Amino acid sequence: MTRKFLKYLLWFFSPVILGYVIIEILTLNLPLGYKYTSEYLQQNKSGIQVLILGSSQLANAINPDFLSTPTLNMASGNQHHDTDLKILKQLQPQLPNLKTVVLEVSYSHFELPHNGKDFWKNNVYLKYYNINAFERPAYFKDKLVYLSNPPFFSVKLYNHFILNEGFEEYNNFGFDTNNYFGRFKILAYNESEILKTKFKINSIPDLKLFKNNTTLFYEILDYLKEKELNIIICKAPMYKSYLPKRNSEILKRRDSILNIIHLNYPNIIFLDKEEDTLNYNVFDYKNQSHLNPKGAKKFTGSLSKLLDLY
Repeated sequence: MTRKFLKYLLWFFSPVILGYVIIEILTLNLPLGYKYTSEYLQQNKSGIQVLILGSSQLANAINPDFLSTPTLNMASGNQHHDTDLKILKQLQPQLPNLKTVVLEVSYSHFELPHNGKDFWKNNVYLKYYNINAFERPAYFKDKLVYLSNPPFFSVKLYNHFILNEGFEEYNNFGFDTNNYFGRFKILAYNESEILKTKFKINSIPDLKLFKNNTTLFYEILDYLKEKELNIIICKAPMYKSYLPKRNSEILKRRDSILNIIHLNYPNIIFLDKEEDTLNYNVFDYKNQSHLNPKGAKKFTGSLSKLLDLY
């Protein structure tokens, strides 16, 4: 009876299982930067000298193709310092020639919630980089990419396979060289119209988060110091309409920590372009807080000059 029931269940769920297998295969065949970054990592482990960590701001701002030093950009959208540390600790032993780590400290980085063990991209990190960020042993389902965020990947599947739309053009480093589509391009880079548009910015202070996040950031710095690695801390450019919208309390706390770091970690170099409105203009941005590939070429050039100091 039990065997017959199991056969019935298998027959009943077979279409569902087959359907999911097809969806997962299609998801893995989407044009995703993770695939290219993973391939670069696997092929160049012994030569990589620079590791980039951070959120989409550094993912968009640094194109390793413009650096003479072999560089792995592991920054990714909504990625915070807790995930940075997990990536760092698991990747560093695999990179024998790693010399420099680039970190992000954006305007409100210290007062944003961390990703935690349930962050949906943990599946992506495990699948493509074999990095376990779950804070527990990994299981088979943890490598299933589609299940990590069905709404997100459903839209991508529909746009790519049904509408045949897609603007991504990834280079060998996983950087999207065609990443121009955004609010600024929609508005044809009309600065008057851009100034009228609303945008998302964190303006709610959170002292508890600040305390936890700065403690973790010091843990990252101490780990890098112990491993005798060079450190570059970045503040990526923000469009001029973004700057006055920052909460002064959040900004002051962030900068106070950077001042303390400057005094206590003399080996750290800062790349601060957050308020650079002279060298970066409207055509360098995708939106108020992210550069496009044109702006990334400028920012990567500034990073290249600092890397030459080491």
